[in-house]
Amino acid sequence: MISYIIPTIWKSKFIFKQIEQFKQINDNKAELIIIDNTNSDFEDNHSQIKVLKMPENIFVNPAWQLGVNLSSNDRVCIINDDIYFNLPRFHKFVLDTKVKAVCYNSKTYKTLEDSSEWKLVANPNPNRRPPGIGQMMYLHKENWTELPWGMKLWYGDDIIYYYHTLIRNIPFHYIEGMAILGEQSVSVTSDIVPQEMRQPFTKDTLEYYKKMHTLGLETCT
Repeated sequence: MISYIIPTIWKSKFIFKQIEQFKQINDNKAELIIIDNTNSDFEDNHSQIKVLKMPENIFVNPAWQLGVNLSSNDRVCIINDDIYFNLPRFHKFVLDTKVKAVCYNSKTYKTLEDSSEWKLVANPNPNRRPPGIGQMMYLHKENWTELPWGMKLWYGDDIIYYYHTLIRNIPFHYIEGMAILGEQSVSVTSDIVPQEMRQPFTKDTLEYYKKMHTLGLETCT
């Protein structure tokens, strides 16, 4: 089954829409893990929702890793806190099709209403990560590679994408006809992100190159 992971700093109202979408899933093994990076007073007594309160902001990549580590299912789906989509339909679709990896695509963001038919489309270039895939990534946990703890904000989706496509030979797909609504990257562009993490070359960059080197991959991104 699937564990859904949403890191948040509560900058977008759309996380509440996605939480309500989760509650409509008819699957008692599904779980939602919310990584509360502001240690807020948010609580939810739903038996399949876990709220993990961080004493300080650990940022997005460590939050992804923490969520994966604590997930109880063999499949995970990482979701931004500023988007929402038809989660019950998505849940059933990816389980029925047995697809191994699905991600956000700019074409899905331009789709404002779900079509009657959803279709899996493979991203054509294994050497080029589509922009914005970190907003939603579904995958099997056996195909996850650990993200460096020191890599806080950037490059997590690069590592996950290239580990799948270049190491495991697993293509990422997007779902044609699926609407993903909300905003884009509200948390990343908010004032909670320190200025030093917005520079062209940061500690994240170094950690990214080190990780790719250990995987045996060369990169210029």
